[in-house]
Amino acid sequence: MAPSRPKEGPPVKRAADEGWIMRYLSAIVALLGISAKLLLGQAVAQAEPPAPPECPIKTPVENTVIARAWHDDVINRRNPAILQEILAPDVVHHAAGGYPKVMNATGITAMMGDFLTAFPDLRYTFDQFIVQDDYVEERYTAVGTQQGQFGDLPPSGRMATWTGINIFRIKCGRIMEVWSEVDAVSRRQQLMGSSSANSPR
Repeated sequence: MAPSRPKEGPPVKRAADEGWIMRYLSAIVALLGISAKLLLGQAVAQAEPPAPPECPIKTPVENTVIARAWHDDVINRRNPAILQEILAPDVVHHAAGGYPKVMNATGITAMMGDFLTAFPDLRYTFDQFIVQDDYVEERYTAVGTQQGQFGDLPPSGRMATWTGINIFRIKCGRIMEVWSEVDAVSRRQQLMGSSSANSPR
């Protein structure tokens, strides 16, 4: 007598079971694919540092440091190279003295160099900084002994003390515009001697 075969379920039920299994496996494969993409995306994000913003936002303290470098680094520390880091490509400069209205780092370095040639011991001290929005106001006192030509004034060997105010407009961590006001009358009087008290600038 031949052995009996196990009974098979109805064809419809077998097909339904197989379809359910295929859908289950497809769902697992899809989840694995999504997980792999997420892991890959995280790895790429960690490997590539975020791009810096095109226009970094500076705090009032940071803007003050940038403005202070104009005199403190360039004149006091004799470090004109700092201008490459704090100036816009073209700076609008509102000041007397015959200098161009629009200057780059090279031009401003030359301007500062003229002062240091005339006053080799020139030094600035800072009386006050006021910051509002993109503007930094600097009040200063300068002291120097004239050892070289200064404008139309030949070397006098005299020491002069003068005060001034600079206003800097700073955008994206760079000086864009400067207003310079200085007590040039008092400075000229000191360099020419007391007899020049009523002399023009």
